[in-house]
Amino acid sequence: VEDTSVPVAKLPDYIRRVVALMEELGIEAEYYGHASVGLLHIRPIFSLKDPEGIKLLRQMEERMSDMVLEYGGAMSGEHGDGLARSEWIAKMFSPELVEAFVEVKDAFDPQGIMNPGKITRPPRMDENLRYHEDYQTPQVETFFSFSEAGGFQEAVEMCSGVGHCRKKLVGTMCPSYMATLDEEHTTRGRANALRAALAGTLPDGLHSHEVHRVMDLCLECKACKAECHSSVDMAKLKYEFLAHYHREHGYPLRSRLFADIARISRLGSALAPLSNWIGHSGFTRWLLDTFLGIDRRRRLPAFARQPFSRWFAGRRPVRGTKGRVVLFNDTFVEYNEPAIGMAATIILERAGYEVVLVENKVCCGRPFISKGFLDRARVLAQRNVETLAPWAEEGVTIIGLEPSCASALSDDYLDLVDDPQSRRVAEQVILLEDFLVREAPLDLEFAQTARHILVHGHCHQKALTGTAATVAVLNMPPHFCAEEIPSGCCGMAGSFGYEKEHFEISRAVGQERLFAVLEEAAEDVEIAAVGTSCRHQIADFTGRRARHWAEIFVEAL
Repeated sequence: VEDTSVPVAKLPDYIRRVVALMEELGIEAEYYGHASVGLLHIRPIFSLKDPEGIKLLRQMEERMSDMVLEYGGAMSGEHGDGLARSEWIAKMFSPELVEAFVEVKDAFDPQGIMNPGKITRPPRMDENLRYHEDYQTPQVETFFSFSEAGGFQEAVEMCSGVGHCRKKLVGTMCPSYMATLDEEHTTRGRANALRAALAGTLPDGLHSHEVHRVMDLCLECKACKAECHSSVDMAKLKYEFLAHYHREHGYPLRSRLFADIARISRLGSALAPLSNWIGHSGFTRWLLDTFLGIDRRRRLPAFARQPFSRWFAGRRPVRGTKGRVVLFNDTFVEYNEPAIGMAATIILERAGYEVVLVENKVCCGRPFISKGFLDRARVLAQRNVETLAPWAEEGVTIIGLEPSCASALSDDYLDLVDDPQSRRVAEQVILLEDFLVREAPLDLEFAQTARHILVHGHCHQKALTGTAATVAVLNMPPHFCAEEIPSGCCGMAGSFGYEKEHFEISRAVGQERLFAVLEEAAEDVEIAAVGTSCRHQIADFTGRRARHWAEIFVEAL
């Protein structure tokens, strides 16, 4: 009944009768639509997990179809008929016309293999419901809180099956589907697999190897959280699934190494440049490829001999006139790309802010979250919340540079840490570019440096805050011209693209809408990519060097 339409002149009376019917049947409903064309979207609220609810659905549909026919309307005013409404076509068009539909269908599809059961020879609308008498609703003890959705299973069931995740040319959702065009690799496909595992249709439930295979190509981009009409958070669901799956089957050594990248990076920085020589040698890359499945075609991130915090401690502090800000020096800025932190510090201090690094903070936990080590991620999250909470309570802004790390603090911690302070911390976390745009106009003097800059945004940034601020900041210098590439996901997704079995799919994800654009760009065009993974992906597949926007921006001061 969610797509009924009647002649506009009859719409007021029709609405009154629909409301009266819902009251008669004891159904609470929500209404919206397009009054100018007589279309009313009705959202009745009752449970189809209850057999009585299915009977109520049948009764409501029969009464509604009679009413629509009486007003000379249609059960499908805007959307398709499908399995949900094809049963009522005979009532709407007459048996004689439906027989003509069947003859046309049989003439072009004699074997009935093209979209069977739609329009012609449809099943009853209550025969193929997602929920049935044997549908199970187990209570799952989770690491993340899914209370906002009503529970883990309810979070999975938020997928309504609309299929918006089957987009191919715009947005970010769903990267692996855009590359493979396989339904299995959509948000909907993964939700269906999880639902089948929870409902008992698939054996072994959340320990199922089959579900793990389906979830494997989820890049955890969070795009579905923003672009799905139901805001299905498949990244969060995957984190939770991996925790349950690996708790049963064990964690691979490769996952353990990627998850503990902060410890490895600290050691690598201490041993640089020797560690870089070892890591980039052909023999090491062969070993990693052969025994751990880390693709030898990838170039591992280099370690900086001087960590960012050491540089920060050795510089002359600047007392700001506009207050203090906390700079969250993530693992990559600290040990791999300290130049980003240096640029950010200079920009903030020139803009009049006193920059503070917080002692005792630890890795944000994103690598542990991504690989399903949620118990260890929670320990790190709790420590960071406790460390940053005093600053948040004072209203001090906490500035992030790496979107995936900032999103851990502002998004994942809220459901991972059972501590009211986590929300206060999350409220103070902001990416550097969003902060500068918020505080504009800035008291900055710019050089006459001219730059043409192409901007690629990070998936988490696109999903949670948007990329407009990155472009806006890069256009602040009067001779800078920055424009955003209409790209989706780059395909790297943290450690995903380093894993041998994902190398080709990683390439395919980024090829058409990112790599092709950069390959055609002139040599003097700067490339700004906010995420560290994105910068490495661009280097590996285009040979072009991408920098964090702050590194480019600081050169205009």
